[in-house]
Amino acid sequence: MTTNPDLPRLAAAARPVLERNRETNDHQRRLSDETVACLTDTGLLRALVPARFGGGECRLRTAIDATCEIAKADPSAGWVVMILGSGAFISGLFPARAQEEVYADGPDASVCTVLAPRSTARQVDGGWVLSGRWAPASGCLHAQWAMLGFPGGDGGGSLALVPMTELTVEDTWYTVGMRATGSNLLAGTDLFVPDHRVLPLSSAVHGRFPAGLPEPRYRAAVMPALASYMIAPYLGMATAVLDHVVAGADTKGIAFSHYERQRDSTAFQLAVAEATTKIDVARLIAENSAAVVDGHADAGTFPDQLARARVRLHTGHAAQLCRQAVDDLVTAHGASAFAESNPLQAYVRDIHAASRHAVANPASCSEIFGRALLGVEPNITDMI
Repeated sequence: MTTNPDLPRLAAAARPVLERNRETNDHQRRLSDETVACLTDTGLLRALVPARFGGGECRLRTAIDATCEIAKADPSAGWVVMILGSGAFISGLFPARAQEEVYADGPDASVCTVLAPRSTARQVDGGWVLSGRWAPASGCLHAQWAMLGFPGGDGGGSLALVPMTELTVEDTWYTVGMRATGSNLLAGTDLFVPDHRVLPLSSAVHGRFPAGLPEPRYRAAVMPALASYMIAPYLGMATAVLDHVVAGADTKGIAFSHYERQRDSTAFQLAVAEATTKIDVARLIAENSAAVVDGHADAGTFPDQLARARVRLHTGHAAQLCRQAVDDLVTAHGASAFAESNPLQAYVRDIHAASRHAVANPASCSEIFGRALLGVEPNITDMI
């Protein structure tokens, strides 16, 4: 794994281009060609691609830091980077032949993912035949491959790598927040998937990786890695809102008070301090979780269920902290935050939508950890 300190710097430098396109992306419900080109040029979309194909194979902390910078400028772009990066990471667990097919045209090939097994499947000679409808498929409008869940394989479901050319994209993503992720529905009938493009998900989740995975990056615990990475867009959104609110505090007053500058108000000072604390704690969680995930991968060990459940617990808490920080900051800023011309309203919409992802649901994450801590079996999911 590589640290690649240039990746977060390049992501931060891309902010003007991403900010310029953000509103258009939101209205068009997809990332613009200029946005995607910018993400490609920074190297973000190949950050977690195996190095042997020309990818970055970077450490999780590096990917989190860089994706956070992208989400500051455009949360939907940050989310797509996270989803496609997750697809690159999981692709590194597949047999070598499948990886060679995915990256046959170079390291900038992208893989969108829908892990839920929303299909029918039957095993045939040499592979599987799938029919199904998979959603939401964030980033599918910019992907060349899709990684789709299906029931079968090892009793706990499997993942299939399918070329996007074999799938139909149905325009279903009409939402209030995260609109530009283009998280539409993928449909396919009688898709033949050869055995080498199938990964038993339950086996991977529990650390039973395919033979021939020498790189530490792809020996990482799957769900802890994905959950930790998911914190990055939340951090980016919350940090961007904090920066915007603080930047305006010297010129914006407080209505129906004698304060001509928000910065002079003790209540405002306390509000931004409390929000900053929440964001800082969320960032510490992300950094610690990344260190745990990569530390085990480097050592060739696999975290036990309690350790994996703790990462999931912390992800739910981090998502909640970032959302609360945004709400606190917007309240301190005032009602003008909800004017269409104010960028804050878009961040509010986006974080309230994104932080409701099932993997980051605080109640579910807490129950998963509580059961693991108390030894209650079975847990509510195998995706730990």
